[in-house]
Amino acid sequence: MRIEALDAASYDEAIEGLATLLVDAVDGGASVNFLDGASVADTAAWWAARSDAVASGMTTVFVARDGGRIVGSTLLERSRNPNSPHRAEIGKVIVHRSMRRQGLGRALMLAAEERARADGRWMLVLDTVTGSPAAALYESLGWLTVGTIPDYALDTAGEPEAATYYYKDLR
Repeated sequence: MRIEALDAASYDEAIEGLATLLVDAVDGGASVNFLDGASVADTAAWWAARSDAVASGMTTVFVARDGGRIVGSTLLERSRNPNSPHRAEIGKVIVHRSMRRQGLGRALMLAAEERARADGRWMLVLDTVTGSPAAALYESLGWLTVGTIPDYALDTAGEPEAATYYYKDLR
């Protein structure tokens, strides 16, 4: 397995693989912006909409590859606001169902944190489904709970579920 940060050209080439990964996550019940029945075309459009942010350097996409196949991802999305040049958000931490419990989520998170530190982005935030395996991962990496919002998003079946927000100070 290798973790890599994608540049603009390699990002555009990776959209189909990222879309397939996202469909696998949704098919497995992950609450990652989509409901049951999301297609590769739907998720590819979501990823393609981020191409400009990747090209500008405001978003860095990290992928885990098994050979050439994308089996994991995460995003480091830098704040554009003048009052928060030190802040970024972590998003789309996804590991293919066939590759879970092998440390890929942890490796992706550590790569994103390392890049954030190198960029002077020391305040990181993220959210996840309350009580999920992802929540346990973030807590094991030292992320601190801010709070929980009930009925924040719909699960893949369309039912409301809570989200917990976390932060990590990298200083």
